[in-house]
Amino acid sequence: MKSFYQLAGAVTLVMLCLVACKDGNNNRSAPAQADNSPASSLTVMAGSELKDIEPLLPSIAKATGINLRLQYTGTLEAVEKLQSGEQVDLAWLASNKYAMLLPAAKSRILASERTMLTPVVLGLKDSKAAALGWKDNPAVTWKDISEAAKKGKFTFGMTSPSSSNTGFSGLLGLAAALSGQGDALEEKDINAKSLTAFFQAQRLTAGSSGWLADAYVREQDKVDGIINYASTLQSMNRNAALREKLVLVYPQDGIVTADYPIMLINPAKREAYDKVVAYLRGKEFQQAMYNATLRRPVNPDVVVSDLPKQALVELAFPAKLNVVDAILSAFDNHLRLPTDSTFVLDTSGSMQGARIRDLKTAMQGLSGADASISGRFARFRNRERILILPFSNEVGASELFEMGNAEKDNQATLVALSAHVQNLRANGGTAIFSATREAYAKAMERKRADPARFYSIIVMTDGINNNGINYNEFEGWYNSLPENEKGIKIFTVLFGEAAPDELKKLSDLSGGRMFDSRKASLQSIFKEIRGYQ
Repeated sequence: MKSFYQLAGAVTLVMLCLVACKDGNNNRSAPAQADNSPASSLTVMAGSELKDIEPLLPSIAKATGINLRLQYTGTLEAVEKLQSGEQVDLAWLASNKYAMLLPAAKSRILASERTMLTPVVLGLKDSKAAALGWKDNPAVTWKDISEAAKKGKFTFGMTSPSSSNTGFSGLLGLAAALSGQGDALEEKDINAKSLTAFFQAQRLTAGSSGWLADAYVREQDKVDGIINYASTLQSMNRNAALREKLVLVYPQDGIVTADYPIMLINPAKREAYDKVVAYLRGKEFQQAMYNATLRRPVNPDVVVSDLPKQALVELAFPAKLNVVDAILSAFDNHLRLPTDSTFVLDTSGSMQGARIRDLKTAMQGLSGADASISGRFARFRNRERILILPFSNEVGASELFEMGNAEKDNQATLVALSAHVQNLRANGGTAIFSATREAYAKAMERKRADPARFYSIIVMTDGINNNGINYNEFEGWYNSLPENEKGIKIFTVLFGEAAPDELKKLSDLSGGRMFDSRKASLQSIFKEIRGYQ
C-alpha cells in the first residue's frame, strides 16, 4: 500500500461508484448557464453530490464557452445507463471503479480525468474522540475503531454501501483492514464476525452522504459520529447548529478516496471534453471548487489548509466484480442490523389502471423480479421484516412477511409477498393519515419487542386525503408520543395528484424525506428508498 499523497498522479482508488448518491431528483438538470445550442452544450450524467458545483457552472461556461447540463443519477443507475447505451456526452461521478469492472460500461468510457479528492473517514464528537484517545492521534486503526464499536463505546451513522459511495468506501476500508491483507480483497478475506460486531453500533442509515449529514445534525444527541467524506465533515463543523465539533479520524491502516473522474462517453465531443477538462483541472476552478466544497484539488498549485497530520494510506479497490458483489451482499444480508419496513400503499379508485400496475411492478421488483444491478441490491434482504398495509377510504388489512437467514429459505416468502401485492385492487377514497397512524402504531409495537433493527415507513399515494383523520390530527398524535418513540422515519412517495406540501410535512415531521415519482418511475423511486431502510 502506498501513501495517498505519493499517489497524487496515480489512480486514486476510490470507491464504488455504486453509489455516489442518489438524491431523489434523478432527472432534474442543473439550470443552463450559457448558450444551449448543441454545439456549445454537453449533457453530463452526474452524481447528485455535484449539485454543490452548480454555482460554479457559470464560470465554466464563461471560460470555455461550453454549457454543462448536469442530469443527476445514482451511480448504480449510471452504470446501468452506460451498459444499455443511453446517449450522454460525459459522465461525472464520485468514482468509476465499479463501472470499470463491467465490460459493457468500461467500453463506453473513452477518457477519464480525476477532478477533485476527498477521503472517506470517521467523524466523531470531540468529547468522544478525546475519551477514546483518538483526538490528534494519527495511530488509530480500523481495528481500534472496530473494537471500540464492538464494546459499545461509540455509535455512528453511515450510508448504505449499495446506495452511496461513502457507505461502500467505509465498508471496504473496514473489510480490507480487518482482513490483514495488503492487496486487493478477495472473498475469502472478508472477516464477517468482526464486521458484524462493528455494525451493531450503527444507529443512522441513509441513501446519500448529504442526507446523512443533515440527519446527523438533527439527531446529534442520539449518535456519536458518522462515516462520511472528509470534506462533508469539515463543512459540518462550520454549521452553527452542530453543538459539538467533529474530530476527523483517518485510520492509519488505510482509507478510500473519491476522485470524481469526469469521463468522455460521446466520441464526437472529444474537443469540447478536452477544453472542459483543462479548465476543471486549472488553478482558477480548483481554487473555487476547494473554497466552495472543501474537496481537495488535484492541481498542486492550489494552496489548501486542514490537511491531515499523517500520510494517508490508500486501499486497493477490489479487482474482481464478484468480490465487490460479495461484500455488498454480505453487508445487506448478514452484517448490518436487520430492517423492519412498512409499505403503506394507496389502493384508492384513482389508482386504477396504469398506476396500480406500476405499483405492483415496483413491489415485485423488490421481491426479486428486477434483475438489473440496482434491482439486485434493492431487493428485500435476509432477516428483513416487511409489512404491507393497503388503504383506500379505510385502512385495509395488513400482512406481515418475515425473511429468514438464508436466501434459499426466502423464496417461498417472496412468492407469497408478490402474490399478495398482485391481488391488491383499486377502489374507494383516500385515508392517508389514518393509514399512516396505524402503520406507525404497529411499527412501534414491533420495535418495543425487537429494538435492534432499522425501522422505516414508506407512504405511497396518488391523491388528496379525503377520509379519516387529517394531517393536523396526525401531527398532534405524533407530537404526543414519548420522545423515544419518535425515531421511526416516514418516507413519502409523491405520485399522481397527491398534495406535495402535506406529504413533505409528513416526512419532515419524522426526519424522513419525500420522493417525487413524477420525475422518475415509481420503480426507480422504490429502489432509491431502499438505501434509506
